Amino acid sequence: MKGLINNSTLGVSEKEILEQFGQTLGQHDITQQIKYIQLAQTHLQRILENALDEQHRYSKMVKSLGFLAGLFIVLLLI
Repeated sequence: MKGLINNSTLGVSEKEILEQFGQTLGQHDITQQIKYIQLAQTHLQRILENALDEQHRYSKMVKSLGFLAGLFIVLLLI
């Protein structure tokens, strides 16, 4: 299982959350299990939101750089 996780594109924090979740799975009663599942979901949702924010920010930058590079090439050719 660790080999699969190490070869995935998951970040360090995602791997830690999943490892902690796997260690607690099956060790407690049903109410505690539900709490651990909700906690893992909350952590992963927060990481997803941060990743989407980064994607949005960097995609704007890449679009701007692409436009400026194209404009620069056009100016060089003129």
